[in-house]
Amino acid sequence: MLQNIQHHRITDPQSLPLTQREQDVLRELAQGNSNKKIARVLCLSPHTVDGYVKDIYRKLGVHNRSMATAVAFHYGVLKGFPPTLEFPLHDPYQPIA
Repeated sequence: MLQNIQHHRITDPQSLPLTQREQDVLRELAQGNSNKKIARVLCLSPHTVDGYVKDIYRKLGVHNRSMATAVAFHYGVLKGFPPTLEFPLHDPYQPIA
């Protein structure tokens, strides 16, 4: 499936073969969240999240979270989604008073 996606040069995440809920799960997955945490955040059962993750892998033709995350970044699924890493607001080369 991923070969078909690359061939058509999809740039709009809505054009991916994923439902909106699958995209929600993919966003959380790409943030490094466990299935258990994704279930809590999206108010789903862990079993339901497991099913979504399997469907995402199948539809995107990937085999693991890293590959799914790469697809999410490449196709803009994470655009506008807040990053989990916080960057220091101070200059790291200046001492903190």
